[in-house]
Amino acid sequence: DYFESILPVESGSELYRSFAAMVHVFLDCVALDGLFVASTIIVGGIFEGHSLTSHILPNLKHTYFSALRAALLTNLSFAPVEFLSFRFLPLPLRVLSVNAVDLVWNGVVSFASHGGELR
Repeated sequence: DYFESILPVESGSELYRSFAAMVHVFLDCVALDGLFVASTIIVGGIFEGHSLTSHILPNLKHTYFSALRAALLTNLSFAPVEFLSFRFLPLPLRVLSVNAVDLVWNGVVSFASHGGELR
């Protein structure tokens, strides 16, 4: 809804709507991934009962870039689905579509942040 208020997909010419959908996908897939991966590792460590200084921050340094790479690859593989969702679905159905993609994304980031390797 925030992206829609800044750059609406549901109004304007066909070209504008497609451009707006691509910007939404870019922001969702690329720009926000670094923040989401870091927060997933930190909050996951807190909920698992680990110490911030002795476990969470060293784990963040060790796994951040591999988890970010896995997240970016996952998001780029789902980018066509997200583009179609942002471009053609009404806002309430977009939420459902993006949440389905995020379910897979969260699984990949969780696996990678716990030391798993994606090859």
